[in-house]
Amino acid sequence: MKKLVFLASALAINALPASAEMPPQAAACIACHQTTGLGMPHLAPAIAGMPAAYLMAQLEHFKTGERNNPIMKPMAMMLDEAGVKVTSEWFASLPFPQPTDLVFRGEKSPQDITDLGEKLAYLGAWERDLPSCVSCHGPAGVGVGETFPSLAGQHADYIENQLNAWQNGARTGDSNGLMSHVAEKLTAEEITAVAKYFASVEVK
Repeated sequence: MKKLVFLASALAINALPASAEMPPQAAACIACHQTTGLGMPHLAPAIAGMPAAYLMAQLEHFKTGERNNPIMKPMAMMLDEAGVKVTSEWFASLPFPQPTDLVFRGEKSPQDITDLGEKLAYLGAWERDLPSCVSCHGPAGVGVGETFPSLAGQHADYIENQLNAWQNGARTGDSNGLMSHVAEKLTAEEITAVAKYFASVEVK
């Protein structure tokens, strides 16, 4: 029952009714994020089905410089408040890929986890005060609420770049500096490993 309630909540938050058509303000976004909102490796992340409030917050972070990105800053600056809202709501309405195997924290035996990325995702490294990723991002990285985005099936290069950005201060604005504190404890090898793990989670 716990699993069903969690999954239903995640789906309700992340999957809105599909929009009839793309708003004109989103036209500049689809060159990189595509009309599907699934982006492309080494170019743009998948943002389909992300909560509208989360996407709106990120656009504002690009505007203010809390997220330092030379491509996204001018794109975000082109949008007024209404444009930010309708663009975010449209991408949020697009189909949200879901993990095919939803595994909760505690259901994986530590002895069975040999992959470094999967170990960090599900077990963390508590001897270094490093929580597991799924503690906040949900089972299989499905995403939780408006604060913790989905990581499942996200492009590995994007996850890796963002962890590096949190680590070096190029990205801020997270609640209580949580991601910065997490990222600064990770080695380069661990960042690559956890990025590859979440990218490998099968979604459909």
